[in-house]
Order: sequence, then C-alpha cells, then structure tokens
Amino acid sequence: MAQSVLQAVRTELLAEARRSPQLLSDLAGLEQYIAESYNSRSFAELLQNADDVSASRFLIKRSGAYLLVANDGRAFTFSDFESLCRSAASNKERGVSIGYRGIGFKSVVGLAQKVYLYSGELAAVFSREKTAWEVPEAKRVPLVRIPHPVDPDESSPFRRDMDHITSDGYRTVFVFAELLASSIESEFADFDATALLFLRNIRRMELHTHVDELTTVRRELLNATTQRVGLSSAAGTRWWTIICHDDVALAIAQDESGVERLSEQEAVVHAFLPTHEATGLAIKVNGDVSTDPSRTRVVLDDRTKSVTAKLARLVADVLLGEIATQGQQPISSLTSALVSRTDPRALVLQRRSFKTEFVQAIQVAAKSKLQGLYSRPGWLNAADFASLAEASGLTIINPAFESITGFTAFVRYLGAPEADLGSLSSGLRSGRCSPVGCSDVVARLVMLFGTGQISARQIHPDWRIWMASGHPVSVGEAAAAGHPLDGRFVEMILEHGAGEQDLRRLLSAQMAPKAVDVLLPPQGPSRVPGSRAEGGDAWTRLSIPGLDPPASAGSHAGGSSSRPLSLRRWRSAEQQVWSLLVAMGAQVSDVSGQNIGYDLEARTPSNQTYAVEVKSIDYPGQPFTLTGNEEVVARQRQGDYLLAIVCQKQDSVEVAFIRDPASQLSLVRQCRQWVWECADYEFAPERFPVSD
Repeated sequence: MAQSVLQAVRTELLAEARRSPQLLSDLAGLEQYIAESYNSRSFAELLQNADDVSASRFLIKRSGAYLLVANDGRAFTFSDFESLCRSAASNKERGVSIGYRGIGFKSVVGLAQKVYLYSGELAAVFSREKTAWEVPEAKRVPLVRIPHPVDPDESSPFRRDMDHITSDGYRTVFVFAELLASSIESEFADFDATALLFLRNIRRMELHTHVDELTTVRRELLNATTQRVGLSSAAGTRWWTIICHDDVALAIAQDESGVERLSEQEAVVHAFLPTHEATGLAIKVNGDVSTDPSRTRVVLDDRTKSVTAKLARLVADVLLGEIATQGQQPISSLTSALVSRTDPRALVLQRRSFKTEFVQAIQVAAKSKLQGLYSRPGWLNAADFASLAEASGLTIINPAFESITGFTAFVRYLGAPEADLGSLSSGLRSGRCSPVGCSDVVARLVMLFGTGQISARQIHPDWRIWMASGHPVSVGEAAAAGHPLDGRFVEMILEHGAGEQDLRRLLSAQMAPKAVDVLLPPQGPSRVPGSRAEGGDAWTRLSIPGLDPPASAGSHAGGSSSRPLSLRRWRSAEQQVWSLLVAMGAQVSDVSGQNIGYDLEARTPSNQTYAVEVKSIDYPGQPFTLTGNEEVVARQRQGDYLLAIVCQKQDSVEVAFIRDPASQLSLVRQCRQWVWECADYEFAPERFPVSD
C-alpha cells in the first residue's frame, strides 16, 4: 500500500517533468529562493509540521554524517505525501492547522543534498542526482519534487539509528544526508525553544548533537482562558502565563520575582512560530497574522489588521481587569509586562510596523473604558491625591502602579485622564489636604497663574489649601483670622521652585494688598538654605554642609576654619567661585578640562566632596543651560552636586549655590545638541565686594 502511494505520486510527477523540463528547472529556482528565505528556520518548520499531524514528541539527532528528525504523529497519507512533493499545494486549511502554504518543507534543501523519508510503511528518497538521471532534458532540478525508491544499501549507514527511533514509538523520520555543515550548525544555534509555546500538541522535544538537550512542555489550565506553561530543560523551568481568547493569545514570562519583562528581541509576534517582529510590549503575542515567505516578517494586510485588533482587545481587557481589581492592594505583576516598552507618543515618528499598529489598536480598544479612571498628576503626592480624589468622588488608578516603568505615560496615552484642579475641586474644599499636599497645590497654582494658563477667577476662594496656625483654610478664612501663613508651609511652596514674588502676585489677585500683607508679611518667613530673605545672617541661609563662610561675609559670619575673602574684579566666574570656596575652608581642584560634568571639585575638612558646576549670568532670571553630561552627573551626585550661579556687578559679585539642581530646578530639554535649559529659578544670591 505504502509503495503504491510512492509509485502513484512518482509516476504523475515524472510525467509532468518530462512533458515540461523547463518548468522543472523553474521549480528548482523557486526551491532555492524558499531555502534562502527560510534561513535558520528549517527546524521550526519541521516542528510545525509535526504539530500539525498531532505529534506529542519531536526529535532531532545528529549521528555522524546524518541528521535524523522524527515525530510520533500520524503517518503520511497519500494527500500528505503529494503535498510534500508539490510546491504551494498544501492540503492544510488556514486556521485549522498552523501551516497552509505548502512550501515550508522546501526549506530543508538548505540543510542537505539528499533527504530520506520514512513514515509508517512509506519509504522514499529525494535526490537531485536521481531526478536529473530521470529527466536529463532539465538544465537543473529541485531536490524535493520527485520521490524515488530507497535502495536498501543506501540506508545501511543510518539503519541502526532508524530502528532505535522507530522502536521508541516515532512514526515519521526524515534522514538528511550529505549535510551542509554550516547550515546545520546555524539551525542548532538559532533554534528557539519558545517555538513550543503556542503549538497545540508537542509536549516533548529532544535535540541530540554534541550536547543532549531535552525540553518538555507542561500545561496547567487555570481557567477557561488562561494556562500556566512551563518549558523545562537542563537549565531549569521557565514559566509563562498564556491568556487565550478569540483565536489569539498573549504569553507573559515569569521568574522567581514575578513577571519577567522580555527584551525587545524576545518580545516578538508568533504566527504560531516566532517571527522577528517586535510587539512593542514586554510580551509575546500569537495570532494567525500574514507573514512574508520567510515567515519572519509580518505583512500588514487586512487579515493582519483583523488579528491585531483581536490582540489589542485582549491586551486592553487584561490590563483594565488588572487595574480594576487591584484597589489599594499590592499590584499584580502581570501589569508590568503589558506596558509599552517606549513612550507610545513617539511611535508615530517610527516606521509603520506591527508594533506601531498594535499600540494604536490598543488605544482604540481601551480608550472608552478608561475615560472615568483618573491618573495622578505629577505635581501632587500620592497620599493627598488619594484623599482628594475620594472626597471628589473620582475613581483613580492605584498609585502603586506608578512604580512600573512607563505605566503612567501608557495609560494616559490609552485614554485615562490626568486629574486636574477642576476635577479635584470638591476635595480641595473639604480641608482634607495635608500641609505637603497644600504646598503641592499652591505651587501648581503659582506656576499656572504666573504663566497665564489660568486666571484669578478660576482659583476658587473656598479651596482650603492655605496652611495657617497648622490648619488648611481658605484665603478668606486665613485673612479674617489675622494670622500669617505658616512659615514652613511657605518654605515648602518655595522648595517647589516658586518665587516669593510670584506667590505674592497670586494672593494679590484674590484679595486686597493689606490682606496679602497679613498672610505673607513683607519681611517673609524664615527660609530654607539657598533662598534669600531680608536681614539676618546670610551664611545661615547659604550654608554648605561642612564649609564655613569667609570672614568678610558679615558680622555673624566666619567659623574657626574660615579664611579672609578677596575677590578680584572681572575674574572668570570659575575663579571667583574657586576663591569663595577656598575662603570657606575647602580644598579646591579645577577639573573643567576633564569633561566629567562639572568645573570644580571641593573637599571639606571632613572629607566630603562636592562637584561644583559654575554658570555665569548677566542678570537674574537669564536662562542658563546644562549639558547632557552635566545633567546626568547632577542626577547621580544629588546633594553632592552644587550649581554655582554667578552674576558679576561693577562693585560686587553675586553668587547663589543650589544643591541637587536636578531635583530642585525645572529643567526643559532643548534641541541644542541636547542641553538642558532652566528659565524658572529664583536667583537668591549673596553679595561679595570686589577690589581691583
């Protein structure tokens, strides 16, 4: 029976080849193109074919000059064998089986010069030499087209391995002879065990080369849509959560600490087998998308668009389900994998690809469902946001999700609105804001009012956001009580980068000048280090831990380690700061020529080291810039990084030190070879006389 199948297919194909030897030559060219397109994917194609015939085991074994590939699925039928021999004549139906083009097996011509097939009782060999002898009129012939009977003597070198494999229950064995060594090694090196993730039947895969590798698949059904899948090998078990719905699936990797965010190289689209297309998220996705002939690139046709929409709906449903069920409990780790790897707004600038289409489709799927779910604004701390949102009746995203890199930007892109002052208005009236939260809100108002983004009419006078006598009150209540705003409260506002004059202007827009003077006395409250106030000891306001003010700084200045200060007119800003730091007791080194992100290095008597970057301005408020290197070092050094802003006058030098400028200042990235510009700072200097 098996040999009659061979004879029937062979007779028909030989007759066609002899009638049209030119067509046979053309098929040889097509076969070569397929082999080149499927470079390093032949093993994956054979694995897919095994899964399509319901195999549970798949074996690849290198034995001397031969490579044997076997599976325990059903044996070849007449239709299977005929489709194998013909090109693009698959008997598979798309959506029912994985393969459907009928050309994947042709990729094996890149592995060997001769291929034997044993399936059940069927035995055949594909050989260009034998085909050329049968059809001498053809200029060249394909390898996999016309099957030939197997001479028993031919199989003797691998017969022992064959018998061992078949006795172990494998029903179909391919034997590759006259191997192309470089291709074989490339196949073994590039073979990806995650190809097993979305297969339907394979549970065990063995690779035997110079190293024996065994990968087993364990599937645990958690519910109707979710599986827990373990890929086990000698290196251990790697677990995945696979969520399936409507013929598409997501695969989320997990390690001991929870979810494992896949790299872009591994977070790829599977068309059952892995492609080279990135998903844009930290997960794998699987669906019957259209691919190019190599099955490595996704083709963006109508079918792919439909599958992408299904995948997007699944991601949106899982993500929204995670957010909705968390409340204030510890967040689920799955969420971190469902976030775009890059800022989704930047995708519109990238070349159209699966990931750009996918992320946009997720936005479409999620937008309407996120409209009533508010995210925390960056200017308000998490605890006060939760309190104000509750008082305002807002449904919010658990702030704990903010610990996930890129989460906030992604959900805002998807449609979750950022809470603003208007949406939090009821809470602001309730008086439930802490002193820190009140300073957050007022600093925000100062910025918006100062830049003309809101008017005085939009600031509700009944918002209880002003701290007086330790309680949040409205501006009217504070003025009526005749008490000034709490000094520490004002300091916290100024620590946000707001200027005292800006704060005064905001109050003046809401009440009479006398009332403003009650809330914010002209002499101002005590200041944090680095801010300027009238009167008092300048050096307690401009202190640098570990250093003392110079003896000439004022009647209250000067410590035991201070030195006399002598600044010379119109020396460079760096030289003036050098002299100032030396007078304060520091050992100073000039490192400006080393390109390490700052100009001077100052060491205190207690061996604390400060990185000092000097910026010269002509007038207070003049923007200055930080280079990318300076900004990075400032973030790294934090409180050990000092920004010295110098303004030289005719008879004096004004110097303001700012500690940890990366956190304390509002930096705006400008495209000037990527420097960081600051135009929003309070110049609160100390004045030092200069001499000629």
